[in-house]
Amino acid sequence: MPEPSDCDRRKAAEMEPWLAQTRLVDALERGWSLHFRCQFCGASKTWHRDTMLGRASRLLSATLAQVQAKAVCPRCPGRLPILSMSGVRDPGPRAQRLRDAVIVDLLDAGLDPSALGYGWREPRGGG
Repeated sequence: MPEPSDCDRRKAAEMEPWLAQTRLVDALERGWSLHFRCQFCGASKTWHRDTMLGRASRLLSATLAQVQAKAVCPRCPGRLPILSMSGVRDPGPRAQRLRDAVIVDLLDAGLDPSALGYGWREPRGGG
């Protein structure tokens, strides 16, 4: 079987627009796990909450497309992994509870929630 072309690799790594535009901190808030699979050697890794709050915390404000572009395979020099997620896309009525929990998690990790878009907002209606 022939080696995939660069174009084929870009197509394989392409994410749906809603996923590509999602920030890493939003994935953290929703409790997602992110799965990376190298297109060159097949190695895979998964980022859970601890990774996002730890060594990947500097990327929390980045979109998943930006995270994917920076990712390098730990086994080979391969780039542009196939990125997928597992978890609930829309938390529905649990959204505020998840939002409050991620603020606490960010503070516990020594991160500034307001730098990531969490903080006081003017009440609706101009109050």
